[in-house]
Amino acid sequence: MNVTPDQIRAARALLHLPQDELARRAHVSVVTIRRLESEVGARQVTPIVLDGVCRALEQAGAEFIPHGVRRKNAPRAQAERLFTDLRAISLRSAERLQGHDILTDHDLYDENGLPA
Repeated sequence: MNVTPDQIRAARALLHLPQDELARRAHVSVVTIRRLESEVGARQVTPIVLDGVCRALEQAGAEFIPHGVRRKNAPRAQAERLFTDLRAISLRSAERLQGHDILTDHDLYDENGLPA
């Protein structure tokens, strides 16, 4: 599939990946990333370099689809592990709060609604 400059920009935006970080991951210069993201400059970049940049974006979690890009779904095992880790954190937090008074708005703000 031919990846367009718009798709590369969209993938970077989707992943919150700055040009310099993508350049580092793809082992190219920032100037090369800028060329790939412009209509005119993209024609000056070799297919091998374009492929390397696309692979770097795919490894970061982007999936190129016809006329667009989307975030890859996390593997089921990874999602379950994340859920288990987050649940353990919440249970530890709940244990630490045992016996402590819970703060209310009255504790945090004065009678005028300003921080106390």
